[in-house]
Amino acid sequence: MNPIEVLTDARSREVPWPLIVEALRDLMSAGSVDDQGRPWVEVAAHLTGYTTSQLWIGIRTYASIKKFISLHELPSHALEWPMSNLEVITRIAKANAEEAKRIVRGTDQLTLRQLRNHYDRVRNYPGSNISAMSAGLQSSKAFTDKLFQNLSSENTLRQILNLEMNSPLGALKLWPGRYPYCHPNFYIDFVIDDKIQIVAFEGLRFYGDVNSQVATKAALKAAVEATFFAQYYLCAPSWVSIDDLLSLRDKLGLFNVGVISVGEEKVVAIAHPLGPSVHDRQSVLLGDRAIRARLGIAP
Repeated sequence: MNPIEVLTDARSREVPWPLIVEALRDLMSAGSVDDQGRPWVEVAAHLTGYTTSQLWIGIRTYASIKKFISLHELPSHALEWPMSNLEVITRIAKANAEEAKRIVRGTDQLTLRQLRNHYDRVRNYPGSNISAMSAGLQSSKAFTDKLFQNLSSENTLRQILNLEMNSPLGALKLWPGRYPYCHPNFYIDFVIDDKIQIVAFEGLRFYGDVNSQVATKAALKAAVEATFFAQYYLCAPSWVSIDDLLSLRDKLGLFNVGVISVGEEKVVAIAHPLGPSVHDRQSVLLGDRAIRARLGIAP
């Protein structure tokens, strides 16, 4: 059965989610849009009866649970469980992997309500990854200060930006006040082929399990702000899944946006920009004499 046949009326036919996700991935393997320029996920929403949001959640959740099962050599019967149940299990796995493994190994399929109640309990356990990390990041300033400190290493910046050792590189700086169209946390500027490149860094503070909300807000902010920079990096704590950020980046076509993982001692670029921004507005930024002076960039 070809992917279109799998997706057609999939909701009313109760087609298993693994088949839906695999069919959609097959369609998207050659590109995110069909031959008429329509995003495949929108085509799939029309065919299946599910919303685009449900499809994106399905893709992300199925990938996460499949990876979790493979990593811990767990039985694969959980892949047939309802996607809403699996989505909660992935949250449980972030808070307490052992609890999630016990659930997946079990032969009794828990209801969605049971899983949600279970998640509410484990997220507040003293040993919960979410409660521990969230507590460590309660101070927005502390997180931002740590991010600046870890990003300031010249070697780290060169690795993130893929710059040669002999390429001139200035110091990382705080963004100098609010510009009408963009206000990231930090920036750095350098020159390549006689052209100024400005790279921005935006720190994302997560408090508990609010990944989708924070990711959506960050992506919408980046959709405008990233266009004013050569590259724009979203910097998230290492304990946070970046699936939402990457899905939104691809869905919105934010090609010059990358994602950085922020650990206790270092930062690592785990998703580099895919190319230049579709809308290049860096010249608008550089054409503003006031902001250019505050950035310390010579006329």
